Amino acid sequence: MNPTVAVALITALSTLAAAGLAALVSARTTARQLRHQAALAREERAEQRAAARREARGLAYEQFLGRVDAAYRVLDEGWTARPFAEPLPWQAGFTARRAVDEALIRVQLTGPEEVAGAGRAVVRGLAEEFRTHAGAVGERATFGAGDQRESGHEVPLSAVELAPDARSAALRVRFATSRRFVAAARAALDGDGDGTDGPESAALAGGENGPPGPSAEGEDAPREDRPHRAQ
Repeated sequence: MNPTVAVALITALSTLAAAGLAALVSARTTARQLRHQAALAREERAEQRAAARREARGLAYEQFLGRVDAAYRVLDEGWTARPFAEPLPWQAGFTARRAVDEALIRVQLTGPEEVAGAGRAVVRGLAEEFRTHAGAVGERATFGAGDQRESGHEVPLSAVELAPDARSAALRVRFATSRRFVAAARAALDGDGDGTDGPESAALAGGENGPPGPSAEGEDAPREDRPHRAQ
């Protein structure tokens, strides 16, 4: 073969090989960049979804606590009224409980289950306190008991004076269930966005099948001589 032709062939093959290698490297670099950009986009979308979920949960938890606090205020007025003159069933109490039930549905929709379980415990305690209050005022209406006489006149007693032990027990339930809900809500909002914070969250929430909540018998228990608000 003519040396000139051989050199030309070798040069052409070298050029083609270099071009092919450069194209391969460029293609791999481009593919790697595209994969990295796709991963960043997925991560950004996940962060946006987590932020939106945290915001929705925060609003749901805040609304629930606000309506629970409003229901507790209605109950406080009923416990301290002298006398309790509202007919049974108590319309203001029914309205307050209905608002709490609606807020609980939103909590259950936004999750997680640990917070929803703690919310259901709050609602059960609230319903039981309404029943306890109705029993106290109903007993007085039935038997006419519990009036005091001052200066020759009968002074009707409030429900809290008629059933102080029941009132104290109701306040302890308020404190314990509200504290469990707040703890579970904080764990969900401070977590990684999906509310799966492990067994600690379940223990704090103390849902239907969870462990019992902390006792309010100690120094943290609410005082009975002041209105109690949801935590």
